Amino acid sequence: MIDFNTYEEVKLEDVAEYARAKKGWIYPAGTSTIQISATRGQIGYLDKPSEVHTKDVAIIPQAGINPRYFNIIMNKNIDEFMTKYATGINIKENEVGKFPIQLHNKETQDAVAKMFGYVEEQEQIAQTEISNLKNLKSNLMDNMFV
Repeated sequence: MIDFNTYEEVKLEDVAEYARAKKGWIYPAGTSTIQISATRGQIGYLDKPSEVHTKDVAIIPQAGINPRYFNIIMNKNIDEFMTKYATGINIKENEVGKFPIQLHNKETQDAVAKMFGYVEEQEQIAQTEISNLKNLKSNLMDNMFV
C-alpha cells in the first residue's frame, strides 16, 4: 500500500555502500553520486553504467531499495546535510555515511520514482518544444528581413 506518511529515518551508511570514486572504474546504473571536493552539494545519478569523477563519492543502495527513489531523497535532504557536515568547500568522505534518508515501503518508493520519471519526461518534452519554437522564431525573423 502506498503510504507517504509512514517511513523509517535511517543513515546512508545503514542502507547503501559508498566510497570515493576510483578512476577508470565503471559503476552500475542506479548509482548516486555526491561531489565532496569543491562542492556546493552536487548530486548525480547514473542512468547507465559509466565512470564517476574522482572528486565524487559513488553510492549504491542495497537491494530492495529503488535507486531512483534513493537519489530523489538525497536531493531532498542535501541542504540539511550540507549545513551540518560541509567543512568549507569540502565534505569528508566518512561524513557521507551520516546522510539522512527517509525510507518508505517498496511500493511507495516505486510510486515516487515513477511520478518523478513522468515529470522529468514532461519537462524534456516542454524543453524540446521551447527549443523548436525558438528555432522557428529565428527562421521567421531571418526570412522576414531577406
